Amino acid sequence: MPLDSFVFVACVSGVFATIVLDLWQRVLFVISGIPPTNWALIGRWFAHLPRGRFIHRPIGESAAVPGELALGWVMHYLVGLIYGFVYVGLMTYGFDRLPSVSNGAAFGAASVVIPWFILQPGLGIGVMGRLAPNPLVPRLNALVSHIIYGIALCAGSWLAGILVWPMGHN
Repeated sequence: MPLDSFVFVACVSGVFATIVLDLWQRVLFVISGIPPTNWALIGRWFAHLPRGRFIHRPIGESAAVPGELALGWVMHYLVGLIYGFVYVGLMTYGFDRLPSVSNGAAFGAASVVIPWFILQPGLGIGVMGRLAPNPLVPRLNALVSHIIYGIALCAGSWLAGILVWPMGHN
């Protein structure tokens, strides 16, 4: 895959999957009452990183930061883009495979290590949400959300591929 096509496919894949994740969180809230991610708290966590604060007990009690909501959303989509590059790059150049539902789901499942071992402890709910009131909720929510996200990375790469290589184009 030429570099310019790779960049396009990776960007579309990452942004598309992040939008799907955001929509999934809204659907999950409607059907289960589990609230969507509070991106202001994620922005607060990122804003405290340069100050040397990685773990909060809990993040809601840490000092608010001006612009934390905007920062949270920007970081959410930036991380989504990075995942797009990692997934498409790994499939294309690492494994010499086309994106598929199965490798997208596997990638998503593997990517859950980030929230379980970095973000959840950083937000003050411990490794794999063990300090949350019901630890099973953040564990399963992260796992299911990341699997859906991984499948959406695949779908986004397919969508981008259709745009890059229209049907009948050699």
